[in-house]
Amino acid sequence: MMLVSVAVAALSYAAPSSIPTIPIAPGVYMPLAGLGTWQYNSSVAYAASLSALRLGYTHIDTALGYKNQDGVGAALREFLKTGSKANGRPPRREDIFITSKIPGGFSEDEAAATLATSLEQLFPGDADGYVDLMLVHFPATWEGEGGKAKRQAEWRALQAFAKAGKARSIGVSHYCRRHLDDVLELGGTPPALNQVQFHVGMGGAGPNATDDRAYHAKVGVAYMGFSPLCGPCDGKDGTELISGELVTSIGAKYGKTGAQVALKWQTQQGIPVVPKSANPVHQAQNIDLFDWELSATDMAALDAATSPPVA
Repeated sequence: MMLVSVAVAALSYAAPSSIPTIPIAPGVYMPLAGLGTWQYNSSVAYAASLSALRLGYTHIDTALGYKNQDGVGAALREFLKTGSKANGRPPRREDIFITSKIPGGFSEDEAAATLATSLEQLFPGDADGYVDLMLVHFPATWEGEGGKAKRQAEWRALQAFAKAGKARSIGVSHYCRRHLDDVLELGGTPPALNQVQFHVGMGGAGPNATDDRAYHAKVGVAYMGFSPLCGPCDGKDGTELISGELVTSIGAKYGKTGAQVALKWQTQQGIPVVPKSANPVHQAQNIDLFDWELSATDMAALDAATSPPVA
């Protein structure tokens, strides 16, 4: 892997407590803001992750399917080796929350082998390597094949993975209510979290909120939004939550960017976000969310937005 240089090497390590967390499983707390790495190759993922960690990020989100876990793992090792002190001590592995995902649609044995592969990519040669959260990326294969039996088989593999100490918590992504019920039916360790697409324009707690958000609260599964700035959106929809009139006009009241407003709308509801950026300036802005509050009027305006739609 060719690793690109990181422009923020001189930046100091921020205190781990600077980004608030929410509980997602017994003894497991997820930071409300982190770094997404979807569509980054290994070199960009390395540079972006190391930059983010040096700026004070405490959560990196990756996946086997992103094909960049080696870059994320290398950045984590470099940061733990060279990161400057905060609170009088150097950074520790337990200060950093790592989320990964394996594809859906596997048998129990296939899932177990894939989990081992994922961990080896992140922590090569480290028998003690672990992730803080491992997700099933999709309720079926990428081609849409698979059903309840496969979902339950894969979930049994994740439960065993967590029991072996390889994941501090386990969860799912892109699951609807029916898919959640399939794995909840098994008993044992339940999903800690469901990662679904969610952003301004898809509703607050109303009918546009994806994947039955209210049901998550009922069954005790944390709700997390990916693509909080509508990353998959095309054309104007792809920039509306960065430079659109609604978010920028609200941001002007607080001296914040439109993107910060869109992200704050979620974190103020207790929904973790993992916006993607390799730009240190934007990375710093994307975690500058926690010493200010949107007014009830502004939250309501963002709740009521119907654009951009689901990508």
